[in-house]
Amino acid sequence: MLSAASPSAEATTSAEPLPDAGTTTSRGTVLRRRFGPWGVPLIMLVMVAVFQSQNSAFLTVANIWTILEGAALPAMVACALTVILVMGEFDLSVQAVAGFSTTTFAALMASWNLTTVSAIAIMLGLGLLIGALTGWLVAYQGLNALVVTIGAASLLNGGEFWVSDSRSISVGIDPAFVSFVRSDVAGVPVLVLLAPVVALVLWALLDRSSLGRELRAIGANREAARFAGVNVRRTILIGFVITALVCTVAGMLYTGRAGQAYPLTGLQVLLPSFAACFIGAAMFRVGEFNIPGTMVGAVLASIVPNGLLLADVSGYSTYFFQGGILILAVGFARLVAGRDTSHA
Repeated sequence: MLSAASPSAEATTSAEPLPDAGTTTSRGTVLRRRFGPWGVPLIMLVMVAVFQSQNSAFLTVANIWTILEGAALPAMVACALTVILVMGEFDLSVQAVAGFSTTTFAALMASWNLTTVSAIAIMLGLGLLIGALTGWLVAYQGLNALVVTIGAASLLNGGEFWVSDSRSISVGIDPAFVSFVRSDVAGVPVLVLLAPVVALVLWALLDRSSLGRELRAIGANREAARFAGVNVRRTILIGFVITALVCTVAGMLYTGRAGQAYPLTGLQVLLPSFAACFIGAAMFRVGEFNIPGTMVGAVLASIVPNGLLLADVSGYSTYFFQGGILILAVGFARLVAGRDTSHA
């Protein structure tokens, strides 16, 4: 032990302590977590200011409802995708499931003359089957989720042409259902009311239920979850079923909103959904996919095409912005969370 009079001890006590790499890293993490979540709201404010400067109609009440209504169905799909991302998997078939639901739901009413209730029941059954099959292949057969969902998307796209006989379906769709989806309650569009309900249910599932804890445990460390007693295979299958069911519901609602259906012209939600999820990972529960953040991300993704349209920018530019937003969202989520989101 060094004595107090020892030169080494004096050098140690008098010298300036060198910055510790771990301390620097932790300070950086604290700064990111403290100020990072404000990044998305600031980006939204800047975008709103820019679009308002280009067209004064952007912040009118009517256009705000238009933005929220346009964000409703993509938000449902994005919330469904959040369930998959939480458990560390990917699903590239969400758009195809919604599109297949849109076309098949219309065909059941128009071509097979089924009642709306019967058509809804059949579609929910098909959605459950699609999710169960996808989840079984991933969880029980060990196939890569990206490959499985890409293949499923292709099959479902072909299914759209088959059930519709490659024709547009505009006659025979229940007008009462169309009127309901397009209606409003006290001036608020029905879709704007339904989207938060779906989000609330999925939020409760992920954050307030044992199933949600198991899903997050699988996403954090699959082997640890298995040792902790989680039935990993079954839980993954359930996650895919939930996602497929929500996408199916969104697809049916789109049938009512559009009042018609044609193969591959339904909800265009793949890029916006992923962007919404990764934007959401930079808010609220920083570094983790979460439903409230996904909802904010969906609104942000809906602001862009609306603002560009009012600014009289060419329609194809939306694709550039959607791709750019997705890349920036992923990078920003990683930056805010630091190394804590290697799975996000």
